[in-house]
This record gives sequence, structure tokens and C-alpha cells, in this order.
Amino acid sequence: MPDIKFDCPMCQQTLEAPEEMIGQDIECPACQKQITIPGAELPRQEASGTKCPECGEMLDEGVVLCIHCGFHLKLGKKIATDFK
Repeated sequence: MPDIKFDCPMCQQTLEAPEEMIGQDIECPACQKQITIPGAELPRQEASGTKCPECGEMLDEGVVLCIHCGFHLKLGKKIATDFK
């Protein structure tokens, strides 16, 4: 089977994988975050959004900050908040 090309949703590194790996979770070799290899078999919600690498909640496309756990996708870490 041919390889598929895709970008890591966390660091945008271009990756390749055999088609038979579609839907499998792997660790990105560039940023070491857990990602799911995309493909036609993924549910629509999965294909249009991304999972928070910290808590696993589905995030809408374009979201940078997970409101469930405070993880900032572009910075690659949780953001501390202080409420007074």
C-alpha cells in the first residue's frame, strides 16, 4: 500500500505512514506528542478537529487553548492561571 503524508496537528511536522496505519495512535518523532494517523476512515469530528495531547478532549479546528485542562497547543504546555 502507498504511504500517506500528513502534518502533526501539534508541531506541523510533515510525516509519512503506510495506509494500513490509518487511525492508529503514534508518537510524533518531532514533538513526542501522541497523535492519530489521519485518513478517510476517521469519523468527521475526528478529521475536523484535534485531540488535546494533555487530556484527550476533542478540540474544534483552530483552537489553541484547551478549556478543559489549560493546555496551550502552540506552546506545548499547560498555562497556569491565577484567580483572585
